[in-house]
Amino acid sequence: MDQPGDSGHFVRTAVAYGADLEEALAKLRSQGIRNPTLTILFASSSLDQERIAREVRSGLGGQSWGFSCAGHFNGEQGDLSTEGILLLAIEQRGDLLAPCVVMGKLDGAEEERAAELTRQAFDGVLFSPELLYVAFTGKSASGMLRANPFTLLVGHSSVGTEEAVLRGISRAVGRGARVVGGTAADRLYLDRVTETFAHGNGESHKGALSLLGIATTLKNGVGMANAFRPVGAKGAFVTESEGRVVKTLDHRPAADVYAELVGASGWREAQERFNSHPMGIIEVTANYWQVRSPAAIREDGSIVFFSAIPVGSGLTLLEADAQSRVESVRVAVRRALADAGNPRRVAAVVAFNCILCHQQALRLGSGAAEVRVIREELGEHVAVVGASTYGETGTTVAGTVGHHNQTITLWLLADEAITQ
Repeated sequence: MDQPGDSGHFVRTAVAYGADLEEALAKLRSQGIRNPTLTILFASSSLDQERIAREVRSGLGGQSWGFSCAGHFNGEQGDLSTEGILLLAIEQRGDLLAPCVVMGKLDGAEEERAAELTRQAFDGVLFSPELLYVAFTGKSASGMLRANPFTLLVGHSSVGTEEAVLRGISRAVGRGARVVGGTAADRLYLDRVTETFAHGNGESHKGALSLLGIATTLKNGVGMANAFRPVGAKGAFVTESEGRVVKTLDHRPAADVYAELVGASGWREAQERFNSHPMGIIEVTANYWQVRSPAAIREDGSIVFFSAIPVGSGLTLLEADAQSRVESVRVAVRRALADAGNPRRVAAVVAFNCILCHQQALRLGSGAAEVRVIREELGEHVAVVGASTYGETGTTVAGTVGHHNQTITLWLLADEAITQ
């Protein structure tokens, strides 16, 4: 079990995992947590989401945020887990961390509602901007670039609306805030999405967007990576698509082309390769492969993906192995650490890890090593929590905010002020 950070200067953290809410709350209290400023929760969809949301807020107070999940990136157990509830409680000493949680239904106006809720999330933070003047004193201009006090954690429970939601968020924040998060999941593992819930300050809703706006003078950062690399020069161009449905590749039925790329004898065999061999779009500036995971083949030979793919996109076949899975987590941690200004002491890491990554890690036996590598990079004291999601919100090194597949995105909170 993670121990609270008593030696911390500014924040004290505790992680608790339980088969049910009572067990998790008892573990938090046994670590001395009484009045957290913020609690992050990831709960299996087999549990009563409304009750969890209500009792976490009433039992702990402060702000609470999270969502239902298909599994956990479990720092307490040091491995991936499936059932139960995982909590991260953050108590602060002073007024350096100001969170504000807002949640609302999208009601068919995803982009407009997302922009509105984002503004509310930041307008609601009780932040003392004069701390920034102190933080900037004596810093070079290049040093000030890392001192961005604003971060937004995003929890979607309206599966399929993520691209429109992120357009709205980007309109509201521009380049002024870090953006990271994921899509709520359920235990049906993408076969039939029905029980995805977002949590916010004692409430739990389907078809909603829950945002955690943070203003802080503590160093914090976000990172993102995936485990995949190109399979030679195997690929094709998207010649007809609509949203997340790719109808043709190189002017032929998409399923036929994909089957040839993976060496499958037919569509059924091709579909069995979806998890191990997704497709990728290269972001040239960052030299980063954005993963696009196929979900299903339709009768007409079109392929449904878990993210939108526009006409003209060049798709390349990708692959991964156990070692690259572990290294992808290491890369994401290092990117988050750099984004935070390379603090010497990190208090907590929150991970958003695709359910397809979870499943692949179980098949390859890399789950425990993926969780362990965070502490190898940051130290044994770091509180680690995460959720297995139906898509990951993250920002590439080049600054592109997007909805990603088979990716891990991270938020890192340091126990170190930006004045240091």
